[in-house]
Amino acid sequence: MMFQRIAYGALAIAVTVALVLLDVVVAEWSTDLEGPFGDLLRRGSVIPIAVTVMILLGAVELNRLLRIKTARPHRRFAYFMTAVLVLTPWLSAAGWLGHGAAEVEGLHWPLVWIFTTFIGIGILTVVRGDTEGAIRDSAATLLIIIYLGFLGSFAVQLRCGRDIPSEDGAWLLLIAILVTRASDIGAYFAGSALGRHKLAPRISPGKTVEGAVGGLLTSAAVAALIVAVGSWAGGRLVTVKTGTFGADLYGLIDDLTRSFAIQQDPDGMSPLLRAIFFGLAMSATGQFGDLIESSFKRDAHVKDSGELIPRFGGILDLIDRPMVALPIAWFLLTAVWNVA
Repeated sequence: MMFQRIAYGALAIAVTVALVLLDVVVAEWSTDLEGPFGDLLRRGSVIPIAVTVMILLGAVELNRLLRIKTARPHRRFAYFMTAVLVLTPWLSAAGWLGHGAAEVEGLHWPLVWIFTTFIGIGILTVVRGDTEGAIRDSAATLLIIIYLGFLGSFAVQLRCGRDIPSEDGAWLLLIAILVTRASDIGAYFAGSALGRHKLAPRISPGKTVEGAVGGLLTSAAVAALIVAVGSWAGGRLVTVKTGTFGADLYGLIDDLTRSFAIQQDPDGMSPLLRAIFFGLAMSATGQFGDLIESSFKRDAHVKDSGELIPRFGGILDLIDRPMVALPIAWFLLTAVWNVA
């Protein structure tokens, strides 16, 4: 069991890193590409598409859980609006939805889609013509769209946001994901070795207070390590071409390690302290996201959200932590610290 968990975790991290590198390579390749399509590729390519696919698969699993509880979400509408919300930051940053400041920065259209969601649910409820469970079904539809579509859109916003220069968003997203996933790894090993006190026995009996603390410390340590490596690497890396992509491999590593501390904090907080705070925030919100999804599964009386990976779970089991943590990452990195 432990070997499988380590193997699947390593594979997930490797796939994530590969997707980020490919997205960065496409962004650099499209630098001289003119027109709307070039604008789109410079803001992202592989990442927004991969995130959308993952979120939609998670929506299918959540719909299944809701139907176990006899809810009947308007699933096609929920899937469509979820995809629209997730893709909006990408299309907005590329100027495909308008060229005004509100449209380009992705502030205008999410509000439009949320308004559309409420109106659409109301219309579908009336058209269905069955008042039995109307409140339950409307709430279930809204849960899918807001929980997965709206929260999930911050992963794309972090990658593609217009206020984040070029491919820096890909590194910021990767850092946020790695720091959040580190919490899961730390919590598992700390809980297995030291776990004595149950954290939330009625929601997730396997989680312990000791495991939660281990997750907090691991995320903080990983975030601090990223900044430490970035401080050491700045100006020391030698230019080496990969040959395969024609990219500057050491330049990519330099961008990754420096991106968390590109600018000094206006309040004077050192990059190291900021990284530790960031790690603690990612771990705390990620663990809370895990408990939210566990409460859904507990209510539906299922162990895993799906059967994507044997003994590991489904898509929701993989994205439950980042789903809640990434909006906080976006807020801290872009709105509070302006690291990009």
